[in-house]
Amino acid sequence: MVNFKIIFCVIITLFFFGIIKAQFISIADYDNKAQAYAILSAQYTKLAYLQARKMEINSNPEAYCDTGRVSNLIAIEYADSALYFAHDSSKKAIEIMQRAISYQHNANKFFNHFSSKKRLFDQKSLVFALGNAIDDAYLASLLFDNQENEEDIIAENKERLITRIETDEFSFVTIKEIYGNRLTELTNEINALEKQKSTKTGDELVIIENTIKQLKEEEKKLKEKIATSSDKLLTIQSELSEEMLKIVDEAIFTTEKTGFYNEQVPIPKNPKMPEGLVFRIQIGFFRRELPEEHFDGIFPLASEQIDNTYFRYIAGNFPTYEAAKRSLQKINDKGYSDAFIVAYFNRKKISISEALSK
Repeated sequence: MVNFKIIFCVIITLFFFGIIKAQFISIADYDNKAQAYAILSAQYTKLAYLQARKMEINSNPEAYCDTGRVSNLIAIEYADSALYFAHDSSKKAIEIMQRAISYQHNANKFFNHFSSKKRLFDQKSLVFALGNAIDDAYLASLLFDNQENEEDIIAENKERLITRIETDEFSFVTIKEIYGNRLTELTNEINALEKQKSTKTGDELVIIENTIKQLKEEEKKLKEKIATSSDKLLTIQSELSEEMLKIVDEAIFTTEKTGFYNEQVPIPKNPKMPEGLVFRIQIGFFRRELPEEHFDGIFPLASEQIDNTYFRYIAGNFPTYEAAKRSLQKINDKGYSDAFIVAYFNRKKISISEALSK
């Protein structure tokens, strides 16, 4: 479980360095505690990662070492808590979380034994260990099973469900971004070191050659991780797009979610609607399916096929007419001046006047 003395220590340290502004999730928002602790572990590891990167480029790397080390220690505590709360059925998540902990412990060794004489080798190893730990902790958070009845959770606390879904999506985007950024960094670093080899001899040359070998191994592993995880991550995002359409809430609607829908994550077609009274916004009625980028930014979206010929595009699920009206204005502002509000009751379309009388 979490050591609160360590937490207090790092809060003071982080405040001093001006990075306490970082936003962390709240355990109270999650019924799935294993998932929540895994996300917190990833978030604190990311703090350590940022400090390690500053150690790379700063003339006084020791100034950032203590903050990074303490952040990483908290990340390890949260990772252990994720395993403590994990259900036995979450075998894959447990395996990945254990791997994240291994990377965190390796990073801790580099923090503890940091030496300017071994700066090139140790710092690269530290950065990549922390990067791998972030990847794995976020990925594990997506895979931890929750043994509670999901329907009861939705009925009891809709806001918690929304928070979990949005964090899952954030985890997906973060993993994808880190993979891409780190692959670019690895390639650039290998190229730079290859150019340096011709000017070095003796011990310096050995250090550079060993570093290049290590970086190429990291590059190979990263490419393998990208190849094996992309399908799973796309599946997760597709599931999230479907799940959002089951929730009747103005809070999840946005016109700024650019790039979410694409060929791999298409706009859901004919999804099952929620029961009860629901207001939605009809954006348009077309003779053919439109590309996802046509509605870029509007979320959540659904399409309905009518008479095997026409396609109706619908946005959001709103509990009241007033909530739908506020969101309709946002859609109008994006140029969809013909959009209008439609109402459904128990999945059947009804008139607005009938809906307002219920």
